[in-house]
Amino acid sequence: MGLNVRGQTFYTLSQDVLDDHVLMANHLIDEFLLFMKEDEIGNDLIDEIELPVPKKALVEAFRIAITAERQPTIRALLIKAAMTLAQFRIGLGNRIKLTPLTPHGRSPQGRSLAFERRLERILIATAEERVHLCEFYRRVCMQSYN
Repeated sequence: MGLNVRGQTFYTLSQDVLDDHVLMANHLIDEFLLFMKEDEIGNDLIDEIELPVPKKALVEAFRIAITAERQPTIRALLIKAAMTLAQFRIGLGNRIKLTPLTPHGRSPQGRSLAFERRLERILIATAEERVHLCEFYRRVCMQSYN
């Protein structure tokens, strides 16, 4: 819908369109959360191709849902769930299971130096993306309050 003021046209979204966007975002988030639960993702690192919905669509869905949500506790839970998207890496290949250390330290199974270096790079990239996503969603929250 356009609004014409002194030769300038401004477009506004109707409430129905906004509601549809929020409903679609919530649907995508529900699909993602169900996938996380059914596949018992935990802290594992998984190839992005395994996601039920493209990662960019999920990042945007979480942005819409976080913007629309007014309850701080629900927003915090949405942000926490959104940050798990960092565990999904492009071109990772096979799932990398991350398990806690035993009381006796590292597991006895040996890994090659190349694997250890690759894992370290992946973990660093995952941590950096988590920070990026956290900052992004924090800005979304701040903008939605204005």
